[in-house]
Amino acid sequence: MRPIPQEPDVSCAPTACPFCRSPNVTTASEKVDSSAYWRCKACGEMWNLARLRTSANRYNVDPRWK
Repeated sequence: MRPIPQEPDVSCAPTACPFCRSPNVTTASEKVDSSAYWRCKACGEMWNLARLRTSANRYNVDPRWK
């Protein structure tokens, strides 16, 4: 029997945008949990903390130019 994967602890709001590091982040959700999406007011990026931690995206892969 395989263990059930634990969901990451995302109970608190992010303190800064993971892309531009601006502290101006907001959410439209009334309840902050792992399904909440966050938007940076400075750069306009939108993300979900749980998905950002578990999936590769254009920001955490090898850079094209080294």
